[in-house]
Amino acid sequence: MASQTDIGNLTCTILGKPPISSLSEGSKRASVLQANYDLIRRKLLMGRPVWRFSVKRTTLAQTGVAPASGPYTATYNLPSDYIRALQVGDTYAGLDLSDYRMGPIDADYQIEGGQILCDYGSPLSLQYVYDVTNTAQFDPQFVVYFAAELAWWCCEAITESLDRQTAANDRKKQALSDAAASNALVRAPEHPADDTWILARLQ
Repeated sequence: MASQTDIGNLTCTILGKPPISSLSEGSKRASVLQANYDLIRRKLLMGRPVWRFSVKRTTLAQTGVAPASGPYTATYNLPSDYIRALQVGDTYAGLDLSDYRMGPIDADYQIEGGQILCDYGSPLSLQYVYDVTNTAQFDPQFVVYFAAELAWWCCEAITESLDRQTAANDRKKQALSDAAASNALVRAPEHPADDTWILARLQ
């Protein structure tokens, strides 16, 4: 299992720099890595792909306070370690006539101000990406992916050159390919797009 220092040293290796003893050792490269570590970690967890190690499921109780306005009737407080939602409620979205509708489509829920606004009853099922800080829980491929992303962002500050950015990007792509092959990524549910044939059947 990797530590923050291991991730920092892998970043240094990608950038062709000597290793560090810790992110807090005080050297220029360690200071740059420490300043960017959490920002990049959260950026990767918030974006795509979704890593299996970062997924949680829970149930939420209603707050008992209705939204101040809008179409929803219930509010639920998000977990303190919430990063982003993957599934709210017990079912995924179904048919949507995606090639027919021309205007905005009402969402089943809305996330605002640290809450989920919806019409779902309590308890509310939630599958979400959480704020994983414990490096022991990181997938090995994510460690490489994370280090390569750090290297890409910190390249100029540490090396005073952008020459190593291509190598960092190549490492990131390879880590992503290896992660997909090892089933370390969450595949989003796939729904066939609806077409106007469905509309014709409704007429």
